[in-house]
Amino acid sequence: MLTALLLLLAPAAARAQENLQLVEQEIKAGLLYNFLKYTAWPQDRAPAPNAPIIVCLLGGDPFAGRLQPMAGRTVNQRTIQLRNLQMVEDAEPCSLLFVHADEKPQWGQLSLSLAARPMLTVSDFPGFADAGGMIEFTRAGNRIGVKINAGAVAAAHLQVEDRLLRLANPVRGGTGP
Repeated sequence: MLTALLLLLAPAAARAQENLQLVEQEIKAGLLYNFLKYTAWPQDRAPAPNAPIIVCLLGGDPFAGRLQPMAGRTVNQRTIQLRNLQMVEDAEPCSLLFVHADEKPQWGQLSLSLAARPMLTVSDFPGFADAGGMIEFTRAGNRIGVKINAGAVAAAHLQVEDRLLRLANPVRGGTGP
């Protein structure tokens, strides 16, 4: 009887976990849009005035397509484009680079190749911001949080507005790559 009950509840628990994951990815997708909205790129390094803001996903799409509605929208009078990248060498035109958690073992080398580029780097693997990434999604229970490495942001000559900084946990002693 107990085994039968557990077998009935297991699919429900799996569906609940899957729904929680979908909501989490939607929240992160919305936060990425806000990161674009509240980040300023330096005038001398910014794309041309009418150039798009390019959001790149390195190593896969952990958002399961939830970023697609962002494509074609505008932020700060620029149209958003999405690109999937397999190699960091293709990241040159990116304004925001989301680094898939599967890339964690390569992050040390990747961060060196991205050093001083005016590109906002974001990921959700633990320790990303402490290891030179700019913005890391965190999770405590059912809450999505954000850590910001202000040193890495400054090293890339980017400016993040105070309203975003107030929502985030700063990385203590954080520096750029």
